[in-house]
Amino acid sequence: MNLSDESGRMIIPTDRVRDLTSAPRHIPIEIEGNVTFEVGMTIWSVLNPKSNSALDLGQDWHDKVTELTSEELGTELADLGGPYAFAWLGLASLMLSAPHPHDPTRVYDWLGGIDEERLRRWIVGYASDNADSSLIEEVVGGDAEAITRLLGDKPEKAAMNEFITWLVRTEGLPSRYASALQRFRAEVFAEFEPEFGAAISRAAAARRAAPTRGDAKTVVEEVTVGLDFEIPIGVTRVVLIPSMVTRPLSLINGHRETLIVYYGVADEFVDADPEAPPSWLVRIYKALSDDKRLRIMRRLSEGSASLDELSEMLGLTKSTVHHHINQLRGAGLIRVHVPADKTKSRHSYSMREQSLADAAGFLDSYLGTSPERQHA
Repeated sequence: MNLSDESGRMIIPTDRVRDLTSAPRHIPIEIEGNVTFEVGMTIWSVLNPKSNSALDLGQDWHDKVTELTSEELGTELADLGGPYAFAWLGLASLMLSAPHPHDPTRVYDWLGGIDEERLRRWIVGYASDNADSSLIEEVVGGDAEAITRLLGDKPEKAAMNEFITWLVRTEGLPSRYASALQRFRAEVFAEFEPEFGAAISRAAAARRAAPTRGDAKTVVEEVTVGLDFEIPIGVTRVVLIPSMVTRPLSLINGHRETLIVYYGVADEFVDADPEAPPSWLVRIYKALSDDKRLRIMRRLSEGSASLDELSEMLGLTKSTVHHHINQLRGAGLIRVHVPADKTKSRHSYSMREQSLADAAGFLDSYLGTSPERQHA
């Protein structure tokens, strides 16, 4: 299961979203503003071995979460999550079906009471990359050959086969998933919930108050600070969820007709010291402090480029260029173009010129060197 694109940015493959008839002209956008989904995101980020090392929270936070998680709870979370802890992400779109308000206690209680077959179908469907309903029913019914067909040529096929076989044979899954979320929140996440919850709530409130500009694609690019993402045909619902865990990156997680966009909480909703320079401003100038990244920016000022082109220009491996792109991307300096059809074209990158202009203006303002402040 590939959980990152060519820039190292975490993106769930868009082929999880069903290709139905035609995209609606207007896609409703919802905004979630509490920690209900952040609990599952925390579980995923800690248990997923491919979790991105560029996340702001860093290794110390990862170690702290691991330390707070008992061995017994950690084993249960790993068992329920499957390979790369993917099931914890899949549950998010299911929990969006819970009645409002989506506070953690209500949603987790709802999850614990849903029909077990519904839960199995949901997770199997999330793992299947658009298997049709009849194949999913065969898998949930325990057909071993159907599981093989469902998984196709996935690189993690053996581990996925073992997990799905376990999933369709295990009883009491809704209560186990609900209990695991409730326990993790009480025993581990409680350490971070006051800070995370306040920042997430502020970010969501600001997003709700922001004027709507353009279509859903435009809004997604805006909240992710430059992800040019083609919303797949068949998506009828976009849900925006601000996240502390994913900072400074974003994660797009699609299943069926719902597209979930986890986007990093902006610095202004986290920073507390009014005299400190904005964290995003520091991030921009740190990103530009490397000669390789400056060369990438110079190349992108001439037009968009692919990972292969940038690697060839710099004479560096793709993994090294991934790192540099990630730094620039996290600072909001480049735009990632995600093609609708990944079989025909690859990601490309371009410069977000306005970010540089904004950074220069805000630096002048912070230092007191802007003409307005000099003549005040």
